[in-house]
Amino acid sequence: MGFNLSDIKGIFDRPKVQPPSSPASSATGAPNGEKFLSTGDGTYTLESQNWYTAKPYGFKASMRNGQSVVMFLPISPSNLTISTNFATNLIPTLYGTIEEHSEVRYFDISIEGTTGIAPKFVDPMIGGKDLSPGDAFNKLRKSSRSTIEVASSLSAGGFFSKTLSIANQIKGKAADLLDGGVKPKTGISSENSGYVAFHNLYRFLLQYKKDASGTGGSTTPYEKHPLTFFNYKDNNQYDVVVRGFTMRRSADNPMLYNYSIQLRGYNLRSVSDKVNEDLNRRLQDLGLNGVDSSSILGDIKSISSQAKGIIGSFIGGINVLGR
Repeated sequence: MGFNLSDIKGIFDRPKVQPPSSPASSATGAPNGEKFLSTGDGTYTLESQNWYTAKPYGFKASMRNGQSVVMFLPISPSNLTISTNFATNLIPTLYGTIEEHSEVRYFDISIEGTTGIAPKFVDPMIGGKDLSPGDAFNKLRKSSRSTIEVASSLSAGGFFSKTLSIANQIKGKAADLLDGGVKPKTGISSENSGYVAFHNLYRFLLQYKKDASGTGGSTTPYEKHPLTFFNYKDNNQYDVVVRGFTMRRSADNPMLYNYSIQLRGYNLRSVSDKVNEDLNRRLQDLGLNGVDSSSILGDIKSISSQAKGIIGSFIGGINVLGR
């Protein structure tokens, strides 16, 4: 069979295949893909402002007796791993490959963290079946520190009377910074410690399992799924079962309780409500409630300068007494 130049010319004269047209944009200029991702079964909505904010994590247990119990993780987990199981099967055949697909059903969730020393959340909250984590958020927050009365005065006679008078003046200025509100916090409350928070979290999960297994004395059918894991940071929640709980302690940090929780989740969806950070409560946790932030640095500098004088007076007194 012969070959000539006309055959080559015929190849280049063939009409070109036009690529498919790109999808049209919406009236606002946003691509249709954004609308596709905004809603839908098995997905959740995105809250872009959560990227730079701290949000809580925790559980809600719906008990057989109709009560609901909310337990926040004492502090945010140090590691959170969520593995999505895509139900896909590939079958090779003589004529190609066959794909079998099912919807995403299960998510393997691993939570690792510690309850810390003075955590933000310690106790669970019990309520009716409509109790929401958002309602419990500010009510459950703890300030695990004890109060010092900074306005109390020092009194002594004799040699150090002048020195203590200066100290009382400085303490009075420190009290002015607080504007008569709750005094700064210091120390750790044993009732609101990470030790208590760990055991409350552990006992919460044990109580859920006892109720779910029907060994708690009640066989009343559930109105809702027994346990939900909510993740306000990513604005989603899952119905879950607990597959394992591990506690770890070490001699390096004997006062810290580390934990690892293994969950299997399904029914991914957006969180059902919102949590609002109370700024005044946050300042209270830090011992800064009532402080005028615009002038605090200048006042602290002034007080620290006078504190040098106090220290010098004490050292002078000690040197005199030691002679």
